[in-house]
Amino acid sequence: MDDAKTDHLIAIMDMDDKLAKIRSQINSKLENQKKLALVLTTIEDNLKQQNQSATPITYFISFLTLLDQCCVNNEINDLPLATCALYFLDLISQYTPPKLLNSKFSDILVRIAPALTNENADAPLIRSSIGFLESLLLAQDWKSWNNSNNYKISPKRALSALLDLSLDPRPKVRKRAQEAIVNILKKNPNSNSDSKIKKDHPAANYASEFALNNLITLINDKSITKSKHQSKDSSKESSANPSIIHNLQLITLITSSNSWPLKQITPLCDILLEICKSADQFLISSAFAAFEGMFKSMTNEIDSTKFIQVLDIIFDLKPSLNDPHLAPSWLAVIAKAVSSFSSNINSLEILLKLPTIFKSVGSYFLSENSNITESASQCLIAIIVDGINDKDLLLPPIVNDELFGKVDKVIEEIAKATTDYLTVRYRHSANDVCEVISALFVKLRKRANPYFLSHLELIGNWRSNEQEGFELNEISEKVIASAISSIGPEIVLNVLPLNLTDSKRIGRAWLLPILRDNVSMSELNYYINNILPITEFFNNKIQSSNNNESVNIKIFQTIVDQIWSLLPYFCFLPTDLQTAFSDDFAAKLSGLLYDEVHLRPVICNALKNLVITERERANETSEENDVILEQQFPSSKAKSDLDYLSKTKANKLLSVLFNVFTQIPMDQRNYVAESIEAYFTISSMDDMVATFNKVCTLLRKALDDELKDGTLTKEDNSKTSSARNSIPKLSVTMMDLIVMMTKYIPSDSHNALLTIFNETVRIENSQIQKRSYRIISKLLEDNESNSSTIIPLIPNIMQVFIETSTITLPSARAQRLEGLEKLIKLLPKDSLHYITGILSEVIDSTRSANEKTRTTSFTLLIQIGNKFKECQGEIVKNTLIDSEIPDSQASIQELFLMCCAAAGPENPHQRSAAITALSCIFYEFHNDLEISYQKELMQFVEVFLHQNNREVIKPTLGFMKVAILSLPEEEVLPELKGLLTEFLLINTNHKNHFKSKIKHLIERLIRRFGFDVIDNYIPEEDKKIINGIRKAKNKAKRTKAANSNEENDDPNGAGNKTSRLSAYDKALYEDSDSDDSDDEGEETTKSNNKNKKSNKSKKSQDRFISESKDAPLDLLDEKALSHISTSRPKKFSKKNVEKLTGFNTKNGKLIINENENENDDILSNKNSLNAYVEAVKQGPIRGQKNKLKWKKTGNPADEIDWNSDDESKGDKPKNGFKSKSGRIGKSQPKFKSKKKF
Repeated sequence: MDDAKTDHLIAIMDMDDKLAKIRSQINSKLENQKKLALVLTTIEDNLKQQNQSATPITYFISFLTLLDQCCVNNEINDLPLATCALYFLDLISQYTPPKLLNSKFSDILVRIAPALTNENADAPLIRSSIGFLESLLLAQDWKSWNNSNNYKISPKRALSALLDLSLDPRPKVRKRAQEAIVNILKKNPNSNSDSKIKKDHPAANYASEFALNNLITLINDKSITKSKHQSKDSSKESSANPSIIHNLQLITLITSSNSWPLKQITPLCDILLEICKSADQFLISSAFAAFEGMFKSMTNEIDSTKFIQVLDIIFDLKPSLNDPHLAPSWLAVIAKAVSSFSSNINSLEILLKLPTIFKSVGSYFLSENSNITESASQCLIAIIVDGINDKDLLLPPIVNDELFGKVDKVIEEIAKATTDYLTVRYRHSANDVCEVISALFVKLRKRANPYFLSHLELIGNWRSNEQEGFELNEISEKVIASAISSIGPEIVLNVLPLNLTDSKRIGRAWLLPILRDNVSMSELNYYINNILPITEFFNNKIQSSNNNESVNIKIFQTIVDQIWSLLPYFCFLPTDLQTAFSDDFAAKLSGLLYDEVHLRPVICNALKNLVITERERANETSEENDVILEQQFPSSKAKSDLDYLSKTKANKLLSVLFNVFTQIPMDQRNYVAESIEAYFTISSMDDMVATFNKVCTLLRKALDDELKDGTLTKEDNSKTSSARNSIPKLSVTMMDLIVMMTKYIPSDSHNALLTIFNETVRIENSQIQKRSYRIISKLLEDNESNSSTIIPLIPNIMQVFIETSTITLPSARAQRLEGLEKLIKLLPKDSLHYITGILSEVIDSTRSANEKTRTTSFTLLIQIGNKFKECQGEIVKNTLIDSEIPDSQASIQELFLMCCAAAGPENPHQRSAAITALSCIFYEFHNDLEISYQKELMQFVEVFLHQNNREVIKPTLGFMKVAILSLPEEEVLPELKGLLTEFLLINTNHKNHFKSKIKHLIERLIRRFGFDVIDNYIPEEDKKIINGIRKAKNKAKRTKAANSNEENDDPNGAGNKTSRLSAYDKALYEDSDSDDSDDEGEETTKSNNKNKKSNKSKKSQDRFISESKDAPLDLLDEKALSHISTSRPKKFSKKNVEKLTGFNTKNGKLIINENENENDDILSNKNSLNAYVEAVKQGPIRGQKNKLKWKKTGNPADEIDWNSDDESKGDKPKNGFKSKSGRIGKSQPKFKSKKKF
């Protein structure tokens, strides 16, 4: 009872708020709002006169009486007043007691009937009537809806009016009526029966019959099933069927409310699938929305039976295999239905039915239409991805043995069904079938073993056949890649062995790149014991060869490199890390790091992956994990692996990596540094402190030695190529290591770290100074954990920065400013005076020649401004820095004052820097300044326009542009004439030196104030500037208009480009028996254009069998599929025969060269390696920005001469470009866009 009273009070308060809002509009400028407020006030005055309280009932009776007064003889004679009355009835009826609405239903419905039937009624009146009628119908009980007494005026009759309005052509009326119907059907009327038993709304059957019958009538009238033959214009078709779309919207809403009766689902599915035959995409989309609404509404277990019946009905409506219109639509509906059932109702129940679904949908792979086979493939992929729940694929003990057995049976049946799809019968759809099998591997993961191994073996044999031009090679590799990532490389290589050391078996060197790209979470021990030993075999071949430049030796070396490239990926979450990554293997890798320079990047990357992947897995929360991954590789195992690495391997590996780091040139250290930093993250604090102390000792010794030797000089040659390729000084290397350690050492070592900073920052060597400042940047980078220990040290650090300002070398300035930026962010409020000490340096850096220094200085200025805003009103103790500067209060105005003071000296460079700094902070903080202060700043800087020094004028113009565009228009307009005069005078005095800058400034002013305003303010003698701008803009408009007209005149322009490209590819790659003559070209083109679609479909259906006369193709053989191709096999011509017999002499003797060592020929007869040789010679090369670039064939100069030692032969200039005439010109400088103020 208390809850009911509370709800009633909340409802009354809600109603009062709405009415109060309407009352407040009594003086509104909008007539309709004003009239509503006036009517409400009048009604409330009447209630007061009658001494009645303002309750929902009294309001309701008053407005109903008002509506009755507007009607005479069942017709409305005052539409505006009736609209007001119905508006308030719609509002009040929501709060009126349902018993009143139920008992007076007939009387109320008679009063609102004229509004619903009036032909002159506008949309607002009808929408209010619909809302009122909705509240009225929601109040009716089960007895009223059943109308057992057969009253003429019943709720169903009122619902009939709403159903008619739900198809109204007016969008707002239609939408309001449809919403009302859905709300009515969703609410089950009160009944005396058991409330636990779910019943359909008594009006659901009536509403669905109305919608379905009306839709059937419309379809019969419109004959939409024939529209695809009548017209190809989708816009005409869509405009002819709006009423059907409106009807489908109504059906969608009814189905989504779960109110569609089960007995009417069959005819609904039938008619919706019939609509899908239409060529109108809007109709098809609406039909799918109706299906989707039906599936989404069934979200409970109690809907399971209903949903299964719907699925059975849809499967019974299965269209013909070659129906190009209905089959794709049906397949899309099946995919949506299965996915909805799995996600909303019961994933296991639908999983058990998947074999039957696979067989039914898979039959479409027999279709001769490629669109249908592709749709079948996409349907099955959607079912696999969305219809199979990962929780159903878990292994015992998480799931019981009974469930495991059921799912295993389902997987086995799916495997049997898909095995049939890989036979010759389905050859034309093999690509689509492989897509499905790839999706099955990805989804099932370990559960795909062993049932899909036969699929893998068959598809692997297609790829191993290596028939030239075989179009299934790419998709075969995709399936194999999915298998590697799902069931692991161990099982895949057991089915498809590499066979690289056995010349009698099929070699699969092509598997190595696929393994590299897809291996993860596999056994590292398998790689160590089974794959890595292959490198020893090939290394022996390479060492025993007499000719290291032969093609075979290069192939062997490539295989060795590819096998080593697998190591980092086998180190990606290895499942056996603690057993496989033993001391012996770690020692072997350490030795290779010292001895084999070319293997360093691979081994370092592998060592880094071990740590990074395990750490990421350990840090993942249970919410982020998928359940299968959590079972196969739980995060607890990752933590255990990290603990193993930290305690047994980290310290030793760091020692090795440190030694390697000292032996590598500066520009080649990144990969080693990344590995070192990875092991810092897992090292214990004791180990980190010990390592830090060792490095500090080595640094001290190295600095002392270099200072004695005099090798620690100011000169900075790090940017020269010789310096980058040489090993840096030991002190620089130790500083690099300390910079990397900074984030990981405990706070107890911070004092030692700052001591190093204090000493090294004073050494006048740019490399040492850069790293010294990086120590501070790294220390303050992630300060959350160490903030309590770092913040007290900041004043001391700032003091060192101020003291070393004059001895910092220019090349280390950027790193110094980066450190200052981090310091200012954490600067305590009582240390703001340090900003005064470094501000002049920051301002001066804004005009630095180094771009990084300039950019960092701007960022630092903004950081200082934010700090002053944050510490608004705090005392800045400037006297601690300079006794002549008085103390001040922190504010953004104070920062502007400091920058203005910096512009005082006569030094042009300093003045220019100060104005540039002012431009930066004015642009960033002008909203924090008063308008008067902004104008004062503008007037202050304007003085510098009269300077004769161009270095000062340039930033001054930049500031004026920022100020003029930032200030309000009314503040700028009075000053505009004088400013324009000064700008044009500068242009004259400096001989057009600033012409482009001033022209751009005037263009920005025109954009803001308009042509006429600027034209009036420009002197007559300078009118040519604005006239030139006007002409340029007009010309640009004309050019744009002309271009748009050309596009309209040539609607096929974009298509022509594509078609030309396709024709070019076609001419290049398509085989033909005979060449057409040039005379027939035009006729052939015309005929091809007319029959383009038919030719395309014919070509897609053509199949060619590749067989020899001696060995006819056995169609019952599993490998038969690899001998059937969509491209015609090449025929041997006379020229081909001559080429093949080219090694014969005139007397018929055969000449065979035996210059090569016999040991080199171990794999020479294998297609995979021959293909690799061809790929090396004709494959892509890396070009600009690391993009692949295909070499042109036919040019001997482009081929690689494997046996030639003369690298200078045929050299071309490296830094040049070739013009059309063939001359070599100078390389053009790169253009860099720079943002300047």
